[in-house]
Amino acid sequence: MRSARIAPWTRGSDAEHATSAAVRLRYRQRVRRVAIVLLLLLGPACAPATPDNAAVERDYAEHRSTVEVTAEGVVTNVLADDSGPSGTHQRFIIRLAGGTQTVLVDNNVTIGHRAPVAADDDVIVHGEYVWNDQGGLIHFTHHDPAPAHEGGWIELRGVRYQ
Repeated sequence: MRSARIAPWTRGSDAEHATSAAVRLRYRQRVRRVAIVLLLLLGPACAPATPDNAAVERDYAEHRSTVEVTAEGVVTNVLADDSGPSGTHQRFIIRLAGGTQTVLVDNNVTIGHRAPVAADDDVIVHGEYVWNDQGGLIHFTHHDPAPAHEGGWIELRGVRYQ
């Protein structure tokens, strides 16, 4: 005589089914809570950086360096590329919007992409500010291949170069 086959989902007692259903429900609730916490913590990091020229001006006035900044300005001068041990750098000077301070932008095109800037172009630049007596410079305007640094970029006419 053959024994009757029992479907896998019908094996066990009703109490076992209720217990495993409760465990699955608690697990799903925990996963949802973790997802919500991650969204709350990481959501602002995914938002686009907003230009804060006042912060750059404060960094200059207080001689601060190695500060992540986002600055908006007009290209006043496009300089010749500079080659060094860390690669070729595209260089241009911007005048911060709403002010008189100028900042050198030093964009490593060996790692990132060249932004096709010209004099009088409006740009937004995100990178690391380094103080100098001429207004400072912004570098790390590219992705970081060694994720030890926040990635930077140059935005020109709505296109972001990283």
